[in-house]
Amino acid sequence: FLSGVVCDIVNCELRAKSHFVQMGCQQRCLLTIILLLFIVISVCAMTTTSSFIDKLALVLVRNRQQLVARSRGKNVFYTPGGKRELGESDEDALCRECLEELDVKLIRPSIKPYGVFQAQAFGKPEGTMVRMSCYSADYEGTLTASEEVEELRWVASDFSYDKLTVTGIMILEDLKAKDLID
Repeated sequence: FLSGVVCDIVNCELRAKSHFVQMGCQQRCLLTIILLLFIVISVCAMTTTSSFIDKLALVLVRNRQQLVARSRGKNVFYTPGGKRELGESDEDALCRECLEELDVKLIRPSIKPYGVFQAQAFGKPEGTMVRMSCYSADYEGTLTASEEVEELRWVASDFSYDKLTVTGIMILEDLKAKDLID
């Protein structure tokens, strides 16, 4: 059906073009299909304004409060974690980021998926989204802010939303809805 419609369109549209007249119907149909695919791909590319930042985060709850971190020179808190490096699995990236930011070693068998949260990325151009894959885990060591982290803080659901990233708010609300934090 589609090829018949495309051939009709080609025959009508290209009849006046002398260099296409000598093409066979199959050649014109193939050319039209290629052009239509190009147009569809181009339109999709133009209407897709969002780009995604792929991040991993550790959702850590203790005494009904969530651990959040604030980077040096920033005024908002985020869920500890970061971007994966090329070829890293979620588990490898999460372990590396927690060691870098929190100076703790995650106990790999304890790593469990918590959820995936997506929102406008903090401090990025409109349409830049962050997709944060969150995990819970046990760890060895003492939580310590690294050189890139200015402050670690345990927060409850009444923590000021203007001091959290959008994904931070989403995670905090989710923890509250699951009755994991006060």
